[in-house]
This record gives sequence, structure tokens and C-alpha cells, in this order.
Amino acid sequence: MEENRKVVLAYFYTYEEKETVAQVEDECIALCASCGMRVVAKTSQQVSTTSGFGKGKLEALKHTVETMEADAIVFANNLSIASAQRIGRLTGVEVMDRTSLILHIFSLRARTKEAVLQVEMARLQYDMPRLSLMKEQESHTRGGSFTNRGAGEMRSSILKRKYQNRIKQLKKEIQALEKEQNSAERRRTKTSFARVALVGYTNAGKSSLMNAILQEYGNSKKEVYVEDRLFATLDTSVRNIRYQTKEFLLYDTVGFVSSLPHELIEAFHSTLASARNADLLVHVIDATDPNYADKITITQDALTAIHAEEIPILRVFNKIDLVENKEAIPGLKVSALTKEGLPTLLQEILKRVYPEEISFVCLLPYAKIKLYHDAKKYMTFEILEEKEDGLLLKVSGPENRTRPFKIYQVE
Repeated sequence: MEENRKVVLAYFYTYEEKETVAQVEDECIALCASCGMRVVAKTSQQVSTTSGFGKGKLEALKHTVETMEADAIVFANNLSIASAQRIGRLTGVEVMDRTSLILHIFSLRARTKEAVLQVEMARLQYDMPRLSLMKEQESHTRGGSFTNRGAGEMRSSILKRKYQNRIKQLKKEIQALEKEQNSAERRRTKTSFARVALVGYTNAGKSSLMNAILQEYGNSKKEVYVEDRLFATLDTSVRNIRYQTKEFLLYDTVGFVSSLPHELIEAFHSTLASARNADLLVHVIDATDPNYADKITITQDALTAIHAEEIPILRVFNKIDLVENKEAIPGLKVSALTKEGLPTLLQEILKRVYPEEISFVCLLPYAKIKLYHDAKKYMTFEILEEKEDGLLLKVSGPENRTRPFKIYQVE
């Protein structure tokens, strides 16, 4: 990890965005700190369009870089390829935009084989358009069109082909790992335990909350990694939780940030599948964050991006031990540190994933007897009579589980 790398934070914004400037800058400073970069100066400018800094502002930015002896410039915006290269040439230092910064953090955090492969693929997909610009520049340097290049092949074309081949290879390797994960997920599904995923803005305390639950109702020896920084871990963890005779699988997922780069959403679709396939999402919110309402919207947008917006969601405010006026915080409140509110949270989870049981009588055809055998793990049956055309059963269980038997219900 890079330590104490000095960077200048830059940001341009339109009139409509001026109210969120401080929030955007704070997030970007936190992202920089997450990978060991130290922001030594900040500069921003309101612009009429999203074209970025003008000539005078860029000259001032260059002066700031030289004065502060900065190693790089980090833009809180996303930059076009041409803009990033132009600013880099002018200032003489590396220029990173927001997506590039997040990709850099992810490359530092990747631990599992799948995460390493996913980050590499996201980086290659992000860099591919830059090869097209390189090709155009090579064409101008040589004179004439790029089709008239003689015996030698352009370096950009060779690199592009290498990138494409590597991306194909990475996709195959990731798909193979996904098959292994899907097999493991199918084994978990056969246990018929409900799946609950912790989601939320990065650094909201999801992992800390998971560990608090494990300490009280799971295996404390299986606590997950926790660090007070954005994107402390990229790996999804799953643990078994038992509360009041009921069990469920609890997933700790990677955190979200505003406008999560589409390269990462695409590359991490298998990692994010734990949220997409959950029976319930527990949205963890930092109660101490004055901008928590904006972070709620960010999380909702991210869930929509991964097609998980239809899954039932339970909002819970974490870090309530640090809030003076607790009554001002709406909804469910917990503290991963003091364990305050954990029993209530667990009760609310069970209420949603294991709803009240219903009972009825059905005549199950013998041709459908597999339904009965498969459901015995999580439902209660009483055989009332063995009839010629099927088993007369009294069925008891959660409404969602009893649905396949409803069509055979009899008076």
C-alpha cells in the first residue's frame, strides 16, 4: 500500500451541484486516505458546463502542485481520456479521476483469487478506450491515416489485442470460479435457511455489525475483517446465525459509494449476487453521518444498478451509541459497539424472513410426492390418510413455503 503519497484534490462543479461540493470533497478525501494518499491541497471551481477547468485554473493547479511538491492530482470528477492526458502533460504529474482512484483502491484491497481477477478485468476495461486515443495520436505522429502504416504494426493495436485476449481469459477464469461458488450456494440453499445480506454505504459499519451479531448469536471465532476506512474489504463473507430456534445465513457485502463505476458493477456481479439473491436486505446506515439521507439514496441507486431494488429491505441505523439525540433518528437503531438494539434487530429479521406459519389440508397426488419429501426440512406435515389418488396431508409452515401445496388444498 502506498504511504503518505501527497496529492492535490481537484473538483469542478456546476451551479446545480454547488450544494454538494463539501460532501463530494469529503468522500474523495476519505477515498484517498483509504489507499495511503494524503491530500495536501484542495482546489475547486464552478463551471458553466462539465468541460472542466479553464486555462487559468489549470495554470493555478500546476503552481499548487509545484508549491506543495505533490506526487499526483486526484479529481473528484470523472475525466475524459483527453482531459486527463492534457492535465498530466501540463502539470507533469500523474492525474487520477474518481473511477481510476476507486479502481486503484480495489486493486490494493483484492485478497481472494476472484477479487484479484475481477479488479484486473475492471482495470483493463477502463483502460481500453485509452488505447483508441493512443492509436489516433500515433496516426498523427506518423502522418497520414493509420491504415497506411507500413510493415510495422502500431503499438496501440498490439496492446489492444493483448487486452482483449486477456479480458476473454479473465472472463473464463471468473466464470469457472462462479460455478464453484454457485455450487456452494446451491448447497446452502438446500439447507432452506433464509439469506440476509448487509448492504449500505461503505464504512457504515456493516462488518462491525456482523461481528457483533456473531459474538451474540453465532460463532465469534468466525468474525470478519474490520478496518475503519472505505472499502476495507472487497470479499463477501457468509456466516450462520441462530436466534430463538431459527437460523439464517448472514452475508456481509462490499460497500457502495456514489456513482459506483460501471466497470466495477460489471466485474463484481458475482460478488454482488449475494445482495441480488437475498431474501432480505438489511440496509446499514451510519447514524452519526449528517448526510445519511444522501447515503440512503446512493445505496438505493446502487441496488437498482445491480437489479436488487425489488428485494424487501430493513433499514437500521448503526453507531447509535455516538448520537446524543437518539429520538431524532427514525426507525430501528443499533450499536455494533455496545450491542444496543441487537435483539430487536434479530427479531425484525426473523419476522420478515420467517413469517407466521399457516396450516391447511391438501390432497397431494402421488406424482407430486417429491414436493413433500423436499419440504420436510422446513415445514411440518401430518399424514391424515393415504388415499387412492394421493396423500391427505395437514400442511404447516411459512406462507411463502406452503405456496406449492396451496393448489392441492381441500376443505
